[in-house]
Amino acid sequence: MNLGFETLGNATLVFYDDQRPVLATDPWLIGTCYFGSWGLDRPLTPAEFDAVRRAGYVWISHGHPDHLHGESLALLSRETKFLLPEHYTGEIAEFVRGQGFPVEVMPYREWRQLSPRLRCLSLDNENQDAILVVEAGDCLILNLNDSPLLGDRRFVRKLVRRYDRKKTYAAALCATDADMLNFVDHEGRRITEPAEHYKPGTVWALARQIDRLGIGTYVCSSSQHTYIRSDSAWANPYRITWADIERHWTRPEVRVLEPFVIVDLQSGEATRKHPSQASDFGQVTNRTGIDNYDERLNETEWTELFDFFRQFETIHRYLDYLDFTVGGEQRRLWINPSSKHKDQSRLRGIGFYAPRHSLCEVVKHGYFDDMMIGNFMKTELHNTTLYPYFTPLVCKLGGTRKSTHGLNGALFGDTIFAGIRLARSTGSCERRPRNSSMLRAGLPTAPG
Repeated sequence: MNLGFETLGNATLVFYDDQRPVLATDPWLIGTCYFGSWGLDRPLTPAEFDAVRRAGYVWISHGHPDHLHGESLALLSRETKFLLPEHYTGEIAEFVRGQGFPVEVMPYREWRQLSPRLRCLSLDNENQDAILVVEAGDCLILNLNDSPLLGDRRFVRKLVRRYDRKKTYAAALCATDADMLNFVDHEGRRITEPAEHYKPGTVWALARQIDRLGIGTYVCSSSQHTYIRSDSAWANPYRITWADIERHWTRPEVRVLEPFVIVDLQSGEATRKHPSQASDFGQVTNRTGIDNYDERLNETEWTELFDFFRQFETIHRYLDYLDFTVGGEQRRLWINPSSKHKDQSRLRGIGFYAPRHSLCEVVKHGYFDDMMIGNFMKTELHNTTLYPYFTPLVCKLGGTRKSTHGLNGALFGDTIFAGIRLARSTGSCERRPRNSSMLRAGLPTAPG
């Protein structure tokens, strides 16, 4: 392949120029994610391993472990240069440098030449995620991975219009399961709607988005994983497969490519790499990772858990309490202490039924989203929902414990939410807070 790209599974793409791998994205090559809950849909071939290792550049969209996978990074040459979005904190850059790799932070919307015919730009956003745009000769590839467009929709549409539609591609998540779905009632019985309740609308929404952007070809990406823990394998039927996309896709003017393909950008031909799209369910185990549901938190761990959630100053407006049940012991954290005297039926709360080890790890490192996405923790909602406040504030904007100081001030949170709401409602919001403008204007900044 002289000029093109291939999809390796989940969010890993490799771009080629002159038959040489130049750029790899979000390399998850081996192992599991989310405390052993996710496994790769199928193992990589030796040729795929070699392509990622030989790429001179690696781009990481964000900090979720299926995108920033430490075990996979350890397999790469320390001469590989990492291209990173300009996120609100430098934590990912610090981590990658700490692994011995050279790092270049890409300024927002600025092209970076990688080879004679390949250049790219990065669009970071308030979701602590990013989109990669790659120009390969006279072709344009939009790597949405699992990022929302937020305020970049108008910019992307204008950019896409500069190219022949037949030579434009978008690789994007199509999934219902890559977020908390494990909802239960007060007796712990799962109440999640059947998988077919979610699938058609999810595919329709993606097809509509790709068509409205003016993209000619959709490439299945970012959702090729399998649930392999015994307490998360229940979610496997909720994964959107190639068969689901074929069945529910509604925009015939957009060509759709299956997962695991090689795309020759000069001819436009796509070559299937595997004889079938069957997932490797042989990975599913009867274990719960390294979690033991009988383990209880000690007093120090309860204090650390509650202190972690007290840092998020904005959620008290939308939530009264959080309940945590660990090892059969339940305790309540009052997010809004003034609500203690409310009638129980009027309280807004969320209950989490979680194993000790994973819960302690996310408190230690700050990524509570890893528990939500793993879908082994159970969640009970009382007069509230996870969106639009809890998950964005705690799991997305909150990012890590290191960045909560910069993201839990009321002014900062409200300003970002105004932008997110406007972007989602109009699709044309171009205002986005930047480190150099908002944070220097007297808003709280992350330490260090």
